[in-house]
Amino acid sequence: MMVLRVMGGAAILGATWDLARRAARPYEVRVRTLEEWQRFLRQLMPLIEWKRMALAGAVTEAGRGLTYLEPAMGRLGERLRDRDTELRGAWDHMLLSLPGLWGEDRPVLSELGRVLGTSDADHQHNHLEAAVREVDRLLDDARRARSRDGRMLPAMVGAIGMMVVILML
Repeated sequence: MMVLRVMGGAAILGATWDLARRAARPYEVRVRTLEEWQRFLRQLMPLIEWKRMALAGAVTEAGRGLTYLEPAMGRLGERLRDRDTELRGAWDHMLLSLPGLWGEDRPVLSELGRVLGTSDADHQHNHLEAAVREVDRLLDDARRARSRDGRMLPAMVGAIGMMVVILML
């Protein structure tokens, strides 16, 4: 009988560990996604300003090597090569397909899509710099949330699991 209790306790601890890990995952994914947006925007600036690349090629090139953004930016670049595609709609569709963006993140990035490719390089540079500042702010918020809630939630789930095991034994 005691063996069954120990096995049950181990199963409960394993399940709570998995739940704790899953509870923390969205916080981590948001931080990583925003870090990639930060790198993407910083790589996009010189491609538009100095190399004067077309936006379709620039988003594809700037997205290379970014785990979360590369597939989405590749698809966006392909869609933008079609002359009938409207940038704003394609950009918003791309944002909806990305993991890790929360409430305030999408509107900030959507605003950038409204401006890209619609004006001269200097005007776009100003908007890209503003977007970098906003993403920096969002990233700071995401890191604070990960430190606060992303650690507290798994600890609470683990504590509940331990209480169940103690009560069971």
